[in-house]
Amino acid sequence: MKDKQIKQVEFSKLRHAYITVKGFLESESWENVKSLDTTVVEDLGLYGDDNYDLLLKFVEKFELDFGDFQYDKHFYSEGELFDSFSALKSLLTLSVWLPLYTIELLTLNNVKIDKPDLFPPKRTVTDMTFKDLLIWYIEGKYTSESEIKYEIKTKPQQNL
Repeated sequence: MKDKQIKQVEFSKLRHAYITVKGFLESESWENVKSLDTTVVEDLGLYGDDNYDLLLKFVEKFELDFGDFQYDKHFYSEGELFDSFSALKSLLTLSVWLPLYTIELLTLNNVKIDKPDLFPPKRTVTDMTFKDLLIWYIEGKYTSESEIKYEIKTKPQQNL
């Protein structure tokens, strides 16, 4: 495995990037970004065309390079999620999922029940996190979190 590249970044630049990307995600999804691990699909609820549109706006608004980005590695397409077979399967799954969810609500979430997944496409994807988008914003091009690590640039001490 390749070692992470360590980059020095000024705190003010990192803070600006954090606020900018967080604000963008929250305004586009109408959900709160709670941590760097907040995911586009699972936490922000952006499936299919919704996450595609978000990424398109993100890249265009901030003039980012998306040449190395592989959408299908991170997300399911609209067709994979909502074709007629998937819709029928989800409808049948919903008939099991809804009563189990109702039990959880009635017990004020004191009882947790494993529920079937409503959208189980055939392949596995990784989703994207707020951290992934933050790195993309800072670098100006898509860069995997496994490739880079940021350290806060410290100012040299001045002698008094």
